[in-house]
Amino acid sequence: MEQISTDQTSLAAQTFEAVRRAIVTGELAPGTLHSVVEIAAQLGVSRTPVREALLQLATHGVVRFERSRGVRILQIDTRDIEEIYTLRYLLEVPSAYRAATMMTDDQMASFSKALERMRQACESGDERLFQEEDVAFHEMILEAAGNTRVTQSVATMRAQMAARGLSTTKTRTLWDIWRVHERILERIQDRDEQGAAQAMRDHLLGTTRLLLTQSTGDPEAGARYAPPVLPVFTDD
Repeated sequence: MEQISTDQTSLAAQTFEAVRRAIVTGELAPGTLHSVVEIAAQLGVSRTPVREALLQLATHGVVRFERSRGVRILQIDTRDIEEIYTLRYLLEVPSAYRAATMMTDDQMASFSKALERMRQACESGDERLFQEEDVAFHEMILEAAGNTRVTQSVATMRAQMAARGLSTTKTRTLWDIWRVHERILERIQDRDEQGAAQAMRDHLLGTTRLLLTQSTGDPEAGARYAPPVLPVFTDD
């Protein structure tokens, strides 16, 4: 791991990102044990920000503290992906349905701007900016739906996935992802409740299946995933 420049602001944030990145890249490999002292020495910082970073990562299920042994880097498995995305599916599909009628004109304007910034990120190839705007895009839908606890729950789940470095950009382009979000925006702009819910369903289902395939190397792993049935899709 590269040492951190301590003259920059937010040492805690830098340390968290450095440790997270080392886990994502495999420098801190799944299954391995490490000590706070060891990681602090590699980064050239004190133990306090390292311990804080590891505690934060532990809340996301990325590492586990083992008494008298150290910190173990955990391996994500298909169950983690299925559980997180099933919960997102249960929360975000109905939220898209509600947002189609509840989103105000001012919120709609901000919503459109978020998608435009995602488009600009596609053009420049800026994956980090794209991901930031992707988060903002989903948050706007949740906020328009009007349930603060749902918004907070989804934010926690997205943080868990981000901390593990999970992304579908390995198997599809930013433009592919942008077009999926464009369909969601169009349905919400049209005040099409069923269409908005269906577009969100398609987005989350597609992402889940890609992540399952990526994590296992088995093309059939994604195809086997069956999302929960929501009442919004049942016939009258």
